[in-house]
Amino acid sequence: METPDAVAARMADDFEAANDDVVGFAGRCSDAQWSVTVSGENWPVGVVLHHIATGHGQMIGRLEQARRGAAIAKTAADIDADNARHAHDFAGVTREETIGELRRLGTALAAVLRSLDADELARSVPFGPAEGRPVTTQALAAVSVRHCRTHLDDARGAAEPSAG
Repeated sequence: METPDAVAARMADDFEAANDDVVGFAGRCSDAQWSVTVSGENWPVGVVLHHIATGHGQMIGRLEQARRGAAIAKTAADIDADNARHAHDFAGVTREETIGELRRLGTALAAVLRSLDADELARSVPFGPAEGRPVTTQALAAVSVRHCRTHLDDARGAAEPSAG
């Protein structure tokens, strides 16, 4: 059985690997690929990748709330509105800006993941996006990897349709 420190380290390592994949993909995108609309998201690849970086910052905030035992009040509708605002505000985001944010916020999120202790990982808080149902900090932390991987897969599918 993994110790809590090992769980936190593994989650951080998994997250860093996922974020590195996003950074690598962003760096390889041509200008044409950067602008392709991602099906289901209806955002260009560049906006989807920047959304991943923005999600890192949001996850840091949610993890800090959860580790203190504070409820996460935002609802799914609130998050959808935030995402729509982000897509509008960052419609012209550059590759360099996006990669910079992925690196900066990715480093910060990995540090928060590594710092979670046993009590914090086990702590359960009401989670607004799930209609207030309780979620553990550990379950919330696992979302950081899924958020990267899911959006990266969508972006790759749009930018490299023959690879998907």
